[in-house]
Amino acid sequence: MKVKKQGAEAAVTLDFSNSARDVTVAAADRAMQRAAECAVRLDFDLHVFMQAAHCAYMQANPAAREHLEAIHLQEHVDYLRRRGALATA
Repeated sequence: MKVKKQGAEAAVTLDFSNSARDVTVAAADRAMQRAAECAVRLDFDLHVFMQAAHCAYMQANPAAREHLEAIHLQEHVDYLRRRGALATA
């Protein structure tokens, strides 16, 4: 993110260039590496660590969570229709 000062106000503009993305990806990689190292030091179960990482991702990306919920709902509706428990329109 770049901040440009204009008089007394600071306007914020997003920088989506490849170099800015690379820096962000590198920072995310370092954060995930630190989290994994902490989990190992604290003797976390791998399954618990992965669940926590997944939950954190879904909280940070509500659109992904909504997409997965929609897919799950559609699969459940299809299952009910195959069983004859739900009519088709």
